[in-house]
Amino acid sequence: MFGIGQSLRRKPRQFSYNPRYYDAELEARNQRRIELGHAPLEKDEQGERKPGDLLRARSQQRQQMAERDMATRRKSSMTRVLFVVLLIVGFYMLLRSINF
Repeated sequence: MFGIGQSLRRKPRQFSYNPRYYDAELEARNQRRIELGHAPLEKDEQGERKPGDLLRARSQQRQQMAERDMATRRKSSMTRVLFVVLLIVGFYMLLRSINF
């Protein structure tokens, strides 16, 4: 008698299915790596982000930009030095041709 009302109030069973994404290209890549004697790619190597990845990438970009700027400055300073040396040599040759 007392069990009649309980079946009306009870929640129905829930279906829990967690779908997994299947990547055929990744499977083929992993199979090829195994054939070549390498270890298959892990989950974190497949493009999933880890904490700090964005900061690390930005830091590397800043470092590369700084290196490029430094190389540009070196070229610029070398060009200036070469220009001054050529100017001095040209002035010397001009004075020598005049017999000053």
